Amino acid sequence: MPRPRKNDPTSLINPIILDFAHRLAAVVERFTVGRIEAAVRASGNALQGRRGRAGGAGRARGKTLCYYPGCKNVAAPRFGMFCAALHKDIPKTEKEKYRTLHNKNGANKPAGKRGRKRRAQGRAQATA
Repeated sequence: MPRPRKNDPTSLINPIILDFAHRLAAVVERFTVGRIEAAVRASGNALQGRRGRAGGAGRARGKTLCYYPGCKNVAAPRFGMFCAALHKDIPKTEKEKYRTLHNKNGANKPAGKRGRKRRAQGRAQATA
């Protein structure tokens, strides 16, 4: 084993290097935490009111009404798109009759889809 030198600089340099490394680590950590906080704040504003859902337009889907003529209750897919309150128990043949009537007439379609198509047609005429 070699004998240590009398004027060994490592005993002087090591504390300086360790102090520098600790300070550098602290600065990098503060910088990183600041960037993360800024990113979280920015994404928090974008997601406000969406209950944690990310992306998308955030638009609510239109309500599909019961296929029974004149019924304004919300349709339930479980009951063949008839309302759970009144028309879930009608006979299967009647349900088929009302389904074909609904599909043929296009009744109870959400206004949003029809309105969007008309607006698009209006824009096309305005640009022409």
